[in-house]
Amino acid sequence: MFIVWGRKITRRPAGFVADYCGICREPKRFRLSRLGSVGHVYYISVGEGKLVGYERTCMSCGTFSPAAVSDYRKIAKTALPLETLKQETCPGLDAAMAERRALDERVKTAPHLLSPNERLGLIRSPFNLLSPKVEKRFASTNLDGGVVGAIAGAIGLMIVCPAVGAAISTEGAGPAMVIGMGLGLALIIWQFIAAGQRFMRKEILPPLAKALAPLKPSEAEIEQALRDFRKAGHKIGGKLKAAEILQSAR
Repeated sequence: MFIVWGRKITRRPAGFVADYCGICREPKRFRLSRLGSVGHVYYISVGEGKLVGYERTCMSCGTFSPAAVSDYRKIAKTALPLETLKQETCPGLDAAMAERRALDERVKTAPHLLSPNERLGLIRSPFNLLSPKVEKRFASTNLDGGVVGAIAGAIGLMIVCPAVGAAISTEGAGPAMVIGMGLGLALIIWQFIAAGQRFMRKEILPPLAKALAPLKPSEAEIEQALRDFRKAGHKIGGKLKAAEILQSAR
């Protein structure tokens, strides 16, 4: 008998704060989560576990990033309106981000006047912010609706094929079962691959395009960013194509 045990990271709600979102390019409300390392047996855990850090998630675009609770005056218990949340949790936010807000205004009004280094940094920034979300998604097996449907279809093939084979020939059930298993396995593998593509199209491409649209990047600039992230070992660099990002950012 095998006992599945070990440690895993758990996320527990810690409250709400106001902060700057690099994807939305403006102050936003964030959901704060406590990250804990907790022991589990058969993936069932009890308690919050040992504190390993905090994470904030933008309530507008869903992008998450590490957070330090010391950056905030307090943590709000409810998702207050943005201006109220800023005053309670991060009253100096506007002053601290004045320079970045000025740069964002230049992005909106005159992106062609940005220096090459400014453009390079601004184009890479949303890739960097979204990369942890991609790494987290592909670090484990995930079952979306398509995969679940494929598993159900595979089970159906394993039931139907032998029945059809037996109806055709008295010795047809065995070969038909093998065919059904092969088709079912191919269906599941296809949907596992497609699930990753669906995740990138639904969860990563929209916020990435939103952040890049004001910059009006060229395909060459996007390809350079993807190439840099591929070289650095980030999965986001290999899961998207420059042409599809450019098309979405228009």
